[in-house]
Amino acid sequence: MSSDENYRIGLTTKALIPVNHPIYSTKVLDETGEYMLKRTCKQLLEEACIQELSTFNGSIAAVREMFPYKQLTPLVINRSKAIIAFPTLSPNDYHCIWIFASQVHTSQTLALVDPTSTLIYFKDGTSMPVNLSYYSLEKKLARAVVVRNYCLENAIFSA
Repeated sequence: MSSDENYRIGLTTKALIPVNHPIYSTKVLDETGEYMLKRTCKQLLEEACIQELSTFNGSIAAVREMFPYKQLTPLVINRSKAIIAFPTLSPNDYHCIWIFASQVHTSQTLALVDPTSTLIYFKDGTSMPVNLSYYSLEKKLARAVVVRNYCLENAIFSA
């Protein structure tokens, strides 16, 4: 695991995980590796939205206008590349993890161990446990996929 303060959210980002550490605030899971960053999950997401001439709150508001998702709303980070993240908890909750929908391959319940735990398998073959029931995770992922499909079907073309 390394530190890369120049890290930017992109197509290879899998998850943003808040960490309780004296120096670092976020652990980033990426296809290229794992990174510890000083910026919070929300700061990273805000920076990524601003790169696309939007804001975190503006993106959430737009999704809420277009879809009936008033809570735990998926975040459109990059519409043209359909980079969509969804929160595991309220974005204001310190323990909220952000999962990137296009990176999720499948999930598996860990109900025999803990009914509120699920294992997420990413497309690169790695996995990550989350404190969500299988049903809750699948519902959040389904919302993100609907928004992602909307972005792909209504692509923005630049001249």
